[in-house]
Amino acid sequence: MAKSKAKIKAKIAKSKGKVNKAIKNKKSAAKRYKLTATGLVKVPHVGKQHLAGSKNRSRKNRLKKAKIMRAESSRLVSRCIPNGL
Repeated sequence: MAKSKAKIKAKIAKSKGKVNKAIKNKKSAAKRYKLTATGLVKVPHVGKQHLAGSKNRSRKNRLKKAKIMRAESSRLVSRCIPNGL
């Protein structure tokens, strides 16, 4: 019993100087998504990168604006971006 307590105290003393590892963002998610101040996830619209000649002006203007991701998917994304952006 005394030996196990001594081992535990030694482990605690040894670990006091150590720093916990930093939690990092997933870089692919950090480049694609932005977090709002209230914690919602903003996502860019798809379909604006190419073949824009066949799309009318109002559609292209609509695609410029970011949209808010639904709650089901945003939980997964917020796990990938623990530190925010």
